[in-house]
Amino acid sequence: MTTTFVISAKMQLPESFKPVLRTLGLLREPDIETYRQLADYIEKNAAYVSQVTLYTYVKARAGTQYPKLFENDDFLTSLRIARWHIFGAAVSDMALFAAAQFHVSGQLEKKDTEAFAAGIIEDILTNYEQDDIEPKVFLEMMADGVRRANFADWHDIADGPAAFQRSSDAVYEWAPIADELKSLDEEIVRNSIHLRWIGVRRDTKALLRRDSVLASWPRPEATAG
Repeated sequence: MTTTFVISAKMQLPESFKPVLRTLGLLREPDIETYRQLADYIEKNAAYVSQVTLYTYVKARAGTQYPKLFENDDFLTSLRIARWHIFGAAVSDMALFAAAQFHVSGQLEKKDTEAFAAGIIEDILTNYEQDDIEPKVFLEMMADGVRRANFADWHDIADGPAAFQRSSDAVYEWAPIADELKSLDEEIVRNSIHLRWIGVRRDTKALLRRDSVLASWPRPEATAG
């Protein structure tokens, strides 16, 4: 006989344990009932997945030299740049995936779905003041997410894996590891972030209360009606 234990979100647990327990399906997050809650959920999970994937890969590649890397200013600069690019891609991936759920359910038409995804991307990324990458590069990163929304195949994205290619590309491109080493690790690196997204996709679908989220969405005037 198999016994399944579900841990209540009210239990006092170390914050570092919670993402692991959520991935295993042992800790349930609160329902997502408003647009603001959805944006916060996307921001939190994008930050967690992007940083854990990046730092885990760098640590594995560096081995025993990992602590010494943090004494190298050039490495730290490269790491901060990588972190922003991967985070930006992860935000866009999650925003498109969430928006697709409203489209395939018939609750948003194509143009409204584009506006919904673009709004989340802009709401999250415009909140950050950073000087690790040039402002025009940061804005282009945000614009790339908006362009993806404009040309998205929402039914394909709603299934999951297709929505999360950009963050996979960003980890592979921006991780501060020598190219000749990354080429050897490509499958492992891409699989590592794809695996982390599986639990997030599952939870997003389970927690999303679409009607109440849409009711609280501040529609752009061009799509209101």
